[in-house]
Amino acid sequence: MAKTPPKPDKKQGPPAYMVSFADMMTLILTFFILLVSMAKEQKPGLMASGLGSFVVAIQSHGLDGIMDGKEKQEIFDHMRRRFNLPPEADPERQSAHLDASNLELLRTKALEALEPHKAITQPMIAVFEPGSAALTDAARSYLNRIVSTLVPSSGQLLSLEGHADADNEQFSGDIRFLAYQRAIAVRDYLIDEHGLRADRIETRAWFEEVSDFAESARSVDARLITPSPSSK
Repeated sequence: MAKTPPKPDKKQGPPAYMVSFADMMTLILTFFILLVSMAKEQKPGLMASGLGSFVVAIQSHGLDGIMDGKEKQEIFDHMRRRFNLPPEADPERQSAHLDASNLELLRTKALEALEPHKAITQPMIAVFEPGSAALTDAARSYLNRIVSTLVPSSGQLLSLEGHADADNEQFSGDIRFLAYQRAIAVRDYLIDEHGLRADRIETRAWFEEVSDFAESARSVDARLITPSPSSK
């Protein structure tokens, strides 16, 4: 009696979650492309930077330390060549690239400000030195004096809005990244030194300055936002 030949072992495929993950990444990439394509001002450099960050995140599985600086730079330079742009002059701009996707998400968050709400605004709660995102002693002293007016009550949210109007080598000339880091600096100080709840504070960056007042364009504003009943 002939023996039935053994069935070949099935090759192990990718984990089941990879299919959903790949679909989600594709949708997010498409969403970013749509945002850029519908923008009034087209900036190929920003598009190349965002795509480079996306490719780096995919190839490194979202983890730092897997890819070295040279490998990341090759990816960003490849994306810039696809947009007929020269290689970046500053090869140390890796940290700004890693935050490019986060900066694009600020555009989506800004749409929430159009919803009905009530807000108490306190302008210039912290003023920074030109080109710097480090809190000065004067800024810390002022925050210590007004912190009681910044604590969100029940149902409120504290929004910190950073401003910047000058290029700086530390942030590779990206004033939006500089503005965002200023808002982060104030947020961290309020959480670490005064115990404000992190989930009740959000940080934003102005994408284009509208004020000619020098100190206003390198400061952080605060808004205590209370959503209106109609927006719930």
